[in-house]
Amino acid sequence: MTVKKYGNGKWGYYFGHDGKRYRKQGFKTKREATEAEVKAYSDLAQGLVIDNKVSFGEYFKDWCETFQKPKVSEKTYESYMTAVKHIKQSDLYDIPLNKLTRQQYQKFINEFSSTHSKETIRKINGKIKSSLDDAVFEGLIKKNITYKVEYKGKIPQKTEDAKFINLNEYSSLKRYLMTKENKSALALFIMIATGCRVSGAINMRTKYINQLNDTIYIDEHKTDTSPRTVEVSKEDMNHIIKTLEKYPISIDGYIFKDHGTFLSINAINKALKKYCDNLGIKKITSHALRHTHCSYLLAKDISVYYISKRLGHKNISVTTEIYSHLLEEKYIEEKQRAVQALKVL
Repeated sequence: MTVKKYGNGKWGYYFGHDGKRYRKQGFKTKREATEAEVKAYSDLAQGLVIDNKVSFGEYFKDWCETFQKPKVSEKTYESYMTAVKHIKQSDLYDIPLNKLTRQQYQKFINEFSSTHSKETIRKINGKIKSSLDDAVFEGLIKKNITYKVEYKGKIPQKTEDAKFINLNEYSSLKRYLMTKENKSALALFIMIATGCRVSGAINMRTKYINQLNDTIYIDEHKTDTSPRTVEVSKEDMNHIIKTLEKYPISIDGYIFKDHGTFLSINAINKALKKYCDNLGIKKITSHALRHTHCSYLLAKDISVYYISKRLGHKNISVTTEIYSHLLEEKYIEEKQRAVQALKVL
């Protein structure tokens, strides 16, 4: 590896790897060039393609394998591979990374929007945006071309009613689950108490449950902020502990693991639909519990900032985008309260 000062007064690096040459100039100091060279070489050693002449599709695929596969769940990684498949079916895949334009990307999004819902578009755009943020950081491209992308899905999303149960039904379901002693019911109860994803419940271990301060560690890996510790009520904690005392626990501490096999998402959703039927409420999936958890907290005037942290969202903008309809309802309520408050000034 070689770092040297060029005629324009700037520093740069130049090295070979697996029969290819890699170079980059424009650094103000020798130290900056050296650090960039070490990082570039390290990325190559990890399998990341750092040549900005590589196609966008190949870069995105390598980025998924290098940076996402080691930290996300198997199910989440499948969604990244689905994104790769969609990109592969488009003109975007073969465009060189350093030649990709906002216009080309917007065209891809427009075409994708014609056959997908707004939520699906939001998710694939988020993945691509994150990969290009890293490309900018690594100096492979100057700007992230996903900036201010516009989209509107043509395929209707599930109605909001399908994603929630009302707050009375939510409370009834929670009380009903406390009468059950099977593991599916406990997993659902933990989801209601914490707002975690189903993966967070399935990955629960005894050491994650802290009865001393009534907190539960959520072991999720959807994003960097997904692993988190949340507070639960003392009553909820007592029920969880009491129920656990009735079960044999896996030697490695996993609560929902039996003879080496984890409780399946299908089993949890099947149990939930049965309980909903018994209670006479509409049948929902386990993910609807997470949405309703947010709805419940908003109804209790809990701040969006806290809810975002509790749900493990990457930032508050994710929360406001996903739950924009709920926040609009709160806006109408808060508008009247604000007017009344300003009267006293």
